[in-house]
Amino acid sequence: MSDRARQADIDAIQTALQQTSELLHQIVSRSDIKQISAEVLRLNEAVRRGAAGRIQSGDHPQDFAMMLLAEADDTNRMG
Repeated sequence: MSDRARQADIDAIQTALQQTSELLHQIVSRSDIKQISAEVLRLNEAVRRGAAGRIQSGDHPQDFAMMLLAEADDTNRMG
């Protein structure tokens, strides 16, 4: 991903976070919204990499959490 595309993604997330925090919570965040936006994108990418080849696009999002539990401990595996 180019630096320009990454910055566009950060800007888009930043706008969304500002709008939703004000709309849903009726507060303006005191946190650095740009830093939060970059972290949201970083975590999303980490999840995508971790899920690659393990979960399909048609699977329910909860399937990923169950897969992580199963990977962490064999006793969590479903029959």
